[in-house]
Amino acid sequence: MSNKMSDAFSSQADTELADEAPNGALGLALQKAQHFTDAARSNSTQRVYGEAAQKWSEWASVHRVTPFAPTPDAIAAYLAALAREGKSLSSINLALSAIQRDCRTRGTVVDRKHPLIADTLRGISRRTAKAVDRAEALDLPTLKRLITFLDGDDLRSLRDNALILIGFFGALRRSEIVSLELDGRSTFTITDRGLLLKLSATKASLRTEEVAIPRRNDDLCPVAALERYLAASGITSGPAFRAISKSGRILNRGLDATSVRHILAKRLAAVGIEPTKYSPHSLRAGFITAAENAHVPEHIIQRTSRHKSVEVLRSYIRVADAFEQNASRYF
Repeated sequence: MSNKMSDAFSSQADTELADEAPNGALGLALQKAQHFTDAARSNSTQRVYGEAAQKWSEWASVHRVTPFAPTPDAIAAYLAALAREGKSLSSINLALSAIQRDCRTRGTVVDRKHPLIADTLRGISRRTAKAVDRAEALDLPTLKRLITFLDGDDLRSLRDNALILIGFFGALRRSEIVSLELDGRSTFTITDRGLLLKLSATKASLRTEEVAIPRRNDDLCPVAALERYLAASGITSGPAFRAISKSGRILNRGLDATSVRHILAKRLAAVGIEPTKYSPHSLRAGFITAAENAHVPEHIIQRTSRHKSVEVLRSYIRVADAFEQNASRYF
């Protein structure tokens, strides 16, 4: 072999080795980019995805499947295994999303529309389909009973009063209630006209959404309830709704979303109402149902509920009396 040919092969080999060698600069850049990728999801979402990915990796290891480059039949088998364990369809879909996410970060695309995967999901959906047992809407009479009972001046009563009323008249999700801060991403402003919420990083969107809650001239005024609670607690910054010690002292720690369920259940039970029929979503559904029963135009209800679809909005409306509210009564 001539020296020129040898040099050419050597040059080509060096290029190939360079292509295969780890790219330290790119790796560092990718690590820095991960900071922004992680910011696209909340900490709780990242934790849930991480746990789902870990379970997939463990299953893949036992079944000798490459976790970051799986075949469609391997994924279908895993989803079927989750279904046999009794996992819900939403949990199975989350598991698939976690697999897609992890594979995508390593350059592998998982197509959930592949016939093996799609048919498996469709079959699981048909086998596990059942009627949805939705929580009841918290109607106005029940809300009034709760607030009438919550007439104490202790911090816990003042906090729960404001939390329930703001959750109801703001048609808020429980995560939105506990995310309210005096100086954070989800903030509020109290004015003469009412309460203006600026909600950030909600379930439906990462952009800021505004919700106006007008003052009322009765005991159900959420603005007055919040003012009383803030004045009594002395809170001037940080989370609005916080944990309270057994001795009645306000703590620095904000409530988590689960706390809303416990508070509502406790207050319902205290007035003799079975709490298992209700959930934090009952506040949101209650407002929408009450507005519908008062013949409020749908586009005005949507302004508060922030539903992007009228169809989804209507799914929140609970009919208390299917015979009374029946189309056949109009003709």
